[in-house]
Order: sequence, then structure tokens, then C-alpha cells
Amino acid sequence: MYAPVVSWNTVRSLLALAVHLGLAFCQVDYTSVFVHADLNDEVYVEMPQGFRQEGKLLRLKKSLYGLHQSPLNFFKCLQDALVSQGFKQSESDPCLFISKKVICVCYVDDCLFFAQDHKDIDKVIASLQDENKPDRLLLSVRDDVAGFLGILMTKKDDGMIKLIQTGLIDRIIRMMGLDASNAV
Repeated sequence: MYAPVVSWNTVRSLLALAVHLGLAFCQVDYTSVFVHADLNDEVYVEMPQGFRQEGKLLRLKKSLYGLHQSPLNFFKCLQDALVSQGFKQSESDPCLFISKKVICVCYVDDCLFFAQDHKDIDKVIASLQDENKPDRLLLSVRDDVAGFLGILMTKKDDGMIKLIQTGLIDRIIRMMGLDASNAV
């Protein structure tokens, strides 16, 4: 099982549109992402240490990190939440959602929202977080879009967007054990 992820062509197109039209944008990161989504299958796990009882297992009601179906289950949960907010899913990119005033792109638990007026984005986010809704999502908002998929995006005074990927590059260098290497 897999969860669809936004195409980089879609992200680049929306960033170009944001510069051209002067759109406001912000990043949303969903917290405890997979526990938002119900499980479609029966999944059992051993009881954690300290709670073990001989012959007992726990049946999961929600997805957990590490389950193959968790990303897809969360995507369906997010998809339902956005559609209930009036968004329509694009046929060309399943991770592109468009409403009358707001555009959203999703990459698992990271989303970018774009709109003419930042207040429209705020309304959508407030509705997604609404405690009175059964499909409420826990999320954190990052107005500076600091690190969407390892890319720092900063909006400059002239309206241009600067993309810096040093965080991802540094992470790859550390992962490969090359952080003590000569930069040349």
C-alpha cells in the first residue's frame, strides 16, 4: 500500500503562481499524524513492557507509525477532511486540492496552503482544528514555510521566493558519514 505524494512539478507551479499573483502561503505539519486515521484491517500488537499479560494482545483502532497502511489511511483521512471543507481533488495530481479561495498540496503529513488572502487559509486551518468536529486534526502552522520536505522557502521583499536545500544536503552528508570530509 502507498500514499500518493504531490508531484514536484505541482509544487514548483504553485510557487511560480504564488510569486506571479502575490499569493500568501503557509506550511502545515500534522502532529501524531497516523493516529488520526482509522484502520481498515484488524491489526494486533503485543502489549508494551510493563503491561504484558500472558496470552493477551491489543487490537489497534488507529494507525501507527511503521504500519504499511498508515500513510494511505492518513491520506484518506486528510482527503475526507479537505473535501468536507469544500475542496475538490485534482484529477491530474491527487495531492492537489482546490477550493474557491484556497489551494492545498499534500506530501503525507506536510501541506502547503496558498490563497490571495492569508485570512482564508486561517479559516481552513481553524476548521480543520475545530474541537467540535469528529474528524478534527492536530496540526502545527509554520508561516515561514521553514522546511517543506527539507527545503527552506523564504519570501523576499520583492515577492520572489528563495529555495534553499542545505538542510536536506547536510542530512544526506551526515547519513553517509561524510560530515568530517573536506568540502573541496
